[in-house]
Amino acid sequence: MRIVHMSDTHLGYSAYSKIDPAEGVNQREADIYAAFQRAVDRAIELKPDIVIHSGDLFDSVRPQNRAIDFALRQLIRLSEAGIETVLISGNHSTPRLRETGSIFRIFEHLEHVHPVHEPGGAKIVVGDTTITAIPHSVSPSLPDLVSAAMISKGTKYNVLVLHAGILDSETYKMDEFNEQNVPLSSIDGRWDYVALGHFHRFAKVRENAYYSGSTERLGFGEASQDKGLVEVDLETHEATFHKILIRDMVDLPPLDAAGMASSEILQKARDLASTSSVDDRIVRLVISNVSSDAYKSLDLPAIRRLGASALHFELKVEREEAEGSVEAGEAHIGLLADEFKKYVARLEMTDEKKRKILDLGMTYFTKEEES
Repeated sequence: MRIVHMSDTHLGYSAYSKIDPAEGVNQREADIYAAFQRAVDRAIELKPDIVIHSGDLFDSVRPQNRAIDFALRQLIRLSEAGIETVLISGNHSTPRLRETGSIFRIFEHLEHVHPVHEPGGAKIVVGDTTITAIPHSVSPSLPDLVSAAMISKGTKYNVLVLHAGILDSETYKMDEFNEQNVPLSSIDGRWDYVALGHFHRFAKVRENAYYSGSTERLGFGEASQDKGLVEVDLETHEATFHKILIRDMVDLPPLDAAGMASSEILQKARDLASTSSVDDRIVRLVISNVSSDAYKSLDLPAIRRLGASALHFELKVEREEAEGSVEAGEAHIGLLADEFKKYVARLEMTDEKKRKILDLGMTYFTKEEES
């Protein structure tokens, strides 16, 4: 019995202001779709008995029609391939109120597709395997549900699917306001496989318990991470990570500008940018310990032009005050800009109107950075 495990596809996520010229949608949103499609391509190639998606199929509780349509088309591909597919709702796609209803209901009519979104979870039997699927839940709590989960004696193999952070000597969590965390000790060691979702890096938590990680990078904290899915043989307990091709994200080495004049900072920034191609990549440069005098004459537009060919070039400048403390400065504005982009992406309006609002709003953030 072989399974393919993927997670945290975050369909509908968007960031930055670049538009995909072919589709006319936010480029990062298009990247997210492309990554999921490649993951499904690979799953179909591997021809497993079961595909498991361990949460956060969508980036929000109320995804846009475009994200819903794309998800449906990919799940239909798995259905038509005859692969039993189990997916649970994660913290990003679980409504706070049950009365809101879950988008996962639209998948219930698909043959071979088993969406699990109700609190308490469900057991799905596929051949000689029982899958105990526990979606995100606040009441009852996930720790209680996991502790109470029973291994079935009626099948040869038992798989637990869970979307949560894991607390142990090493902690696996995303520090999101609504995440649920489960002590590793509460997970029965007799499960043949534990398919974990929520933590975005591929990680082995213990024997037969893995995070597959997200299928795309959703922040610079993930810049160095490979993305993909996990193939598992339940008989041999062998787990193999399959990397998928996604857009490069580059976190340039930080530039410590202590004691530097503005001209020196600019030259060092040029040197760093020239060490790696930035074309069509997502790139960040952090410059720290910039003195007040150097900051006043620092040519920020010239530094930004170093990333003109990038999909997105993020510049963060941290200024050093006389007493040695560091103020967020542009870093704070950068975070606000990212939040503004996410807010606009979720507005219920046409893409053209979103672009106009985004372009107008970003001009104010740029003015604030340069003031």
